[in-house]
Amino acid sequence: MSRPAKKDVLEVTAEEITGVRREVEDSDLSVRSKAILLTLIEEIVTIKRTKQEKQAELERIRRMLGDSSEKRPQQDEKTEGKKKTPPKNHGRLAADDYRTSKTIPHSHQHLKVGQQCPDCEHGTLQRIQPGKIIRLIGHTPIDAELHQPEKFRCGGCGQVFTAELPAEISEGKADASANAIVAFFRFGMGIPHYRLAAIQRAMGVPLPASTQYEMVELLWTQVVPVFKMLLQMAAGWPLMFVDDTPAKILELLKEREDRKAAGERVGIFSTAILARNAGREIHLFFTGRNHAGENLGELLKHRDPDSSPPIQMSDALSRNAPKDHLTILALCLVHGRRNFIDCENAFPEESTYVIERIGLVYKHERHIRRESMNDQQRLEYHQTHSKKPMDEIKAYAELKLASKDVEPNGILGQAFQYMLTHWPGLTKFLEVPGAPLDNNEAERLIKRFILYRKNSLFYKTENGAKVGDCLMSLIQTCIAAEENPVEYLTALQRNFRPVAKNPHLWLPWNYRNTLRSIGPIPEPAIAEKMERRNVG
Repeated sequence: MSRPAKKDVLEVTAEEITGVRREVEDSDLSVRSKAILLTLIEEIVTIKRTKQEKQAELERIRRMLGDSSEKRPQQDEKTEGKKKTPPKNHGRLAADDYRTSKTIPHSHQHLKVGQQCPDCEHGTLQRIQPGKIIRLIGHTPIDAELHQPEKFRCGGCGQVFTAELPAEISEGKADASANAIVAFFRFGMGIPHYRLAAIQRAMGVPLPASTQYEMVELLWTQVVPVFKMLLQMAAGWPLMFVDDTPAKILELLKEREDRKAAGERVGIFSTAILARNAGREIHLFFTGRNHAGENLGELLKHRDPDSSPPIQMSDALSRNAPKDHLTILALCLVHGRRNFIDCENAFPEESTYVIERIGLVYKHERHIRRESMNDQQRLEYHQTHSKKPMDEIKAYAELKLASKDVEPNGILGQAFQYMLTHWPGLTKFLEVPGAPLDNNEAERLIKRFILYRKNSLFYKTENGAKVGDCLMSLIQTCIAAEENPVEYLTALQRNFRPVAKNPHLWLPWNYRNTLRSIGPIPEPAIAEKMERRNVG
């Protein structure tokens, strides 16, 4: 027996349902018939709404699990039948993109400067810019050197005389660069000590996990002054992005039951704070029991109380706001948009209306960046071009909720209510110069800790978390300054005495100038020279 053909589902809009209700009420049917029809209409509407709500909730769960994307085609790229063709050599790296360890010149086998041209036999050869060929060389993350000091023994008295080793070799088994590599692998790339130990063992240079932690801890003691300087500087900067995520510290988990019984907080969090000023960025991490707002409050204690409050960009969670410090709170527009992404398949008309208008705002932001506008010019441009689509979103949300076309407690109604409830923070970019649109900067930064958490799972002690926060902050700030974090951490260790005295001269964006100013002189003389010159 064959199945009956599946009939097409009739799509009905809210306006059509309202019209049908009105026609039934105005018809010549009996009162009983009208009541039955109106009840059936309400039941069908309820069933359809429930189905849409469940579909939207499933879409939200899929997005949380990483099965969908929030990206949409940019407004200026929606062209029918056209595909963007990548430029020639797209994706290739030029030789200048590499920081080479050494440059090896190769002389021509047959020709020299001044010789007669072998082709035309009239002109003479002149040297021009040499060619550039990059060759990649592999080696173990940490290599081992064998030093053999020469020894002599007296044939008469038996006294042994040993050659004196350079100072950097006699100081310890691991070079400063090895400490920096271990720290970068662990807190920059999220590779746990035991995994690096397995790599080193396979390469024939054993480096146990316990030894790696000792190397990292030694490095930490020498770079702490720079971390403290970054905290003081970030506290005074005008813009801060804030986000946090759950973390684990085994030492604190032991207190969980006792704290729960006492009604105290048992959660452990890692906060990422990105401070920005005049194109420079400081990336900071804090792991412990404090929420993001409490960590931000601790940071703002270093801020000049007479200075204007900073702009704080975060999501709308109340725990992100510091209690004892005033900030200009701007809220993430992407979080508001994300709620409509979850509803898009279930409520395409309403969701598309909002998503497209937020897309116009980001189109204007791209134009602002292309034109390199300053904060005041950016504010005026958004007020001229972005205020209208944002006002349309607000009016549309108020209309939908007031007309009862949307269930207030449903997923779409909650999306509209979120926008209206947090409207002042979501539109701060229309009022305050320099206020960003979203918190994507902090969300990208917090992923560096999430990578660490995914691989290493936890910190063992609070002190271990303190070490990790410090080194992760320095590494990510260094990367933001487009500096090599391994070279930077190595330089800080080799000059730890002047670093302790003048940490402001050893920041990622100025430490190379400091190295050039002091010159290649022995370490003890560096401190004396800097004291004589009264640097800083």
